[in-house]
Amino acid sequence: MKRRIIFLSCLAVMCAALFGQNVPRSDNGKTDEEIESQKLKTEVIIPKDQHLYDETASVKIEYMPLYDEVRIYYECMYVTYERGEAMNTILECLADFQKEHKYYNYRYLTDDRERFFKDDNGRRKAMLISYVKFTR
Repeated sequence: MKRRIIFLSCLAVMCAALFGQNVPRSDNGKTDEEIESQKLKTEVIIPKDQHLYDETASVKIEYMPLYDEVRIYYECMYVTYERGEAMNTILECLADFQKEHKYYNYRYLTDDRERFFKDDNGRRKAMLISYVKFTR
């Protein structure tokens, strides 16, 4: 009697496992192709209010909605670059982004990076890059 019960339960588990493999996976009503296309999707956002004190500076945000991750770039001329001012501008832009997209909190995934380079016109520039993960 016990052998039959064990045999039938094992048979039922195997049938359920085989049936479960053929069911297409969906995430909130989205197909696998839509999810794969969103993994590669990155939105480039130029904030309306960039909170800039430097006239040569600009802020750009790269937003990956599937992962809730943001890369934010602060770029200005090397001569006028101040790290503290750049960090304050990035923090204000992140706070605006958080309110607009209704996120609860964020944390840094890596330390901020500074990059110094020459642009196409030969002008020396500085860039501060932050990599942030938002949570809902």
